[in-house]
Amino acid sequence: MSESRQTSSTASLVDENRKRAIERAQQADRTRRLLQGAGILIPFSLVLIYGMLCIPNFASGSNVTNMLINASILAITAMGQTVVIAVFGLDLSVGAMQALVVCVTALLVNGTNPLIGAVGGIVLGTMLGILNGLVVVKLKVTDFIATLATMNIFRGMALLITAGAPIEILSPHFKSIATRSFAGIPLTFVLALIIGAITWFVMERMPVGKHVVAVGDNALSARDSGINVVGILLKGYAFCGMTAGIAGVLLASQLGTINATVSTGLELQTIAVVVIGGTSMFGGHPRIVGTLLGSVLLTMIYSGLNILNIPSFYQYIALGVLLVFALSVDSAQRATVVRLFKGR
Repeated sequence: MSESRQTSSTASLVDENRKRAIERAQQADRTRRLLQGAGILIPFSLVLIYGMLCIPNFASGSNVTNMLINASILAITAMGQTVVIAVFGLDLSVGAMQALVVCVTALLVNGTNPLIGAVGGIVLGTMLGILNGLVVVKLKVTDFIATLATMNIFRGMALLITAGAPIEILSPHFKSIATRSFAGIPLTFVLALIIGAITWFVMERMPVGKHVVAVGDNALSARDSGINVVGILLKGYAFCGMTAGIAGVLLASQLGTINATVSTGLELQTIAVVVIGGTSMFGGHPRIVGTLLGSVLLTMIYSGLNILNIPSFYQYIALGVLLVFALSVDSAQRATVVRLFKGR
């Protein structure tokens, strides 16, 4: 009888501890989501209100259109970076990759037609992304070093095929793609929303999205549970290359005359908007909506500085401050969630 009571007491204690652990995990998850939302919504609201009240012509139709176009191109690229960071990776080559896509797209458009140029640019971006993934997963090179190396390779190739000279795109139809609108909304922004919606659906509702989160949280545990970690990493880098390719085609259309130095510093911009949007640098759940809002936020900051005729080098300072803020918020979120999960 005493042994039966002891067993029953032990079982009750185990059940109680399990319930407490589940409650702490749920509370930690709610807190994480709240902090992630506040991390982007607070600075976004402050910059938007300040711009509308204090910066002349900030809310004018032409400036809003330009901001939406620029934010869309940045957001599309950053969505690929979001997935890579979610699997606990990093792609420092997105700027150079996009520059190479822009140059090849311009040459293809001039040499063939706009359709071949656009498709060729997207395919090239995807192939470059797969190359990055192969270097990381097959050659076992750290993502930081691997993409730092390919960044130089891609930039050098862009300079090589253009001989360092600018290229003017001759097709007026291709150059009008980025400036077209749909129901008064820039086509590029509509495209960014569509890509964002598809990415969100895949990450939130499809098995591959669950696998991305699992690999980002703990690759060893994901492998033990039967997930193809190598395949998930390759898909992440391929998607990053594809989004860089799509954005590169749109950027070529927007600029009209391009050179191999475009998109310099884009890698830091994408990292900043991804982290400020709520995706942790330590991997895990990708925040696609946050990435879109972060892209608009950074574009608003740049636009405001340009309207106020503030020297362009202050934009680098603003980007650095935003990146430090984003990383600080990310670290604070993780520390708070860990304390809540441990019940401290």
